[in-house]
Amino acid sequence: MQNAYERSLLLAKKEELNTTAFAMLSEFEFDEGRASMPPRLFVESLNLPGSDLVAAIRWRNQQVWQSQSAIDSKVDMPLFGKLYRDTLDMSSGQSEFLSNFNAEDPHFAFVNTAEFKIEGKFERVTFLVINTKDKYQNELNTFINRLWGWIGVLGVILLGLIALSLRSVFLPMKKIISRIGQIERGEINHITDDYPPELQPLQNGINKLLASEQEQRERYKKSLDDLAHSIKTPLSVILGQDNLTREVRQPVLQIDNIVKRQLKRATINVIGYLPSIDIFPLVQSIVEAMEKIHQDKKLTIHIDMEEPALLSIDQTDFMEIAGNLLDNACKAANKEVIIGYKRADELTHVSFKDDGSGISADEITSITQRGKRLDSYTQGQGLGLALVVDMLDTYGGELDVVSYKTHKDDLIKHPTRGSIFTIKLPHQR
Repeated sequence: MQNAYERSLLLAKKEELNTTAFAMLSEFEFDEGRASMPPRLFVESLNLPGSDLVAAIRWRNQQVWQSQSAIDSKVDMPLFGKLYRDTLDMSSGQSEFLSNFNAEDPHFAFVNTAEFKIEGKFERVTFLVINTKDKYQNELNTFINRLWGWIGVLGVILLGLIALSLRSVFLPMKKIISRIGQIERGEINHITDDYPPELQPLQNGINKLLASEQEQRERYKKSLDDLAHSIKTPLSVILGQDNLTREVRQPVLQIDNIVKRQLKRATINVIGYLPSIDIFPLVQSIVEAMEKIHQDKKLTIHIDMEEPALLSIDQTDFMEIAGNLLDNACKAANKEVIIGYKRADELTHVSFKDDGSGISADEITSITQRGKRLDSYTQGQGLGLALVVDMLDTYGGELDVVSYKTHKDDLIKHPTRGSIFTIKLPHQR
């Protein structure tokens, strides 16, 4: 656009100077063998001293006239001589627009020649018009500035339109991501928003996947429940025999415990996608139950956690784990039990602290050791904690145990009394 506009300006300037030269030619005449021009010309710029338009006439290798505008003109008058010398070979009737006469010179020049009959002979007369490039350059600069200004404005508008377009394109995606986050937190169980046709297959696929996972979990748990009942019935019949000896009863009880434990491990609800749940109300209900069970000890149970307290675990499994740990803490405590909650970068911690006498390092090792036989734990503590360790292992978590009895010499990082059992679970599986 800039080059096209510059060519149009040059063409207009050429036409302007050519018109000026023809106007001079029409007013030029010979009077008694002498070149004659009227005192005031038709082109007004040639009559004004100091003008940016200057004209001259050459005849018989001499300058015979120059315009009044040459007085105090901005035009470099010595340029005439050079232009004359370079145009002496122009034949009669030729004209030339010397726009590139000198790239560094701030002038336009136009030369036109004509032949006049003088004393019976034709003689060539050269008409020269010179114009400064000030107006041309100002017009060109103005156009360039306006051009780039409008290009800048257009660019900003286009960027705005692109931003709006991208926002309209990615807004539904952000909405889907937000809904997936709500599913992770357990706030919703499927996506019900309206989306563009391009994203509806994705929405339907996510909803079908969630429904399929839920249905599979329920079907799996029901099947294992049926299996548990089918196994427990014959075991109950055997244990109900009055003449059952102690040597037979003890292995049957062990088989019954193993079946319960393994079935519980199998039904841990970590198949597929697992959202987070708020455990605060669950902890409250467990605390209320434990206060009734251990009311004789007159314990004070504090819940030190934020609300909501999110944890990636099945509700039933958490009730099982927390119930075991809180029951053990209440049994070991003298006066107080504190339930804590902390959400770190990758793990969520739920702790159960008692003010009892603590447990030894060997007991901690036995509690947290995986794969121990059920009969190697003492009744009332070992079975429950073994089940807790197995369940947390299935969720990718662990049980951390710290006790005063084990760390008497390091009381800054460890409790001054009792023990702390801490559940450590990742945010999401």
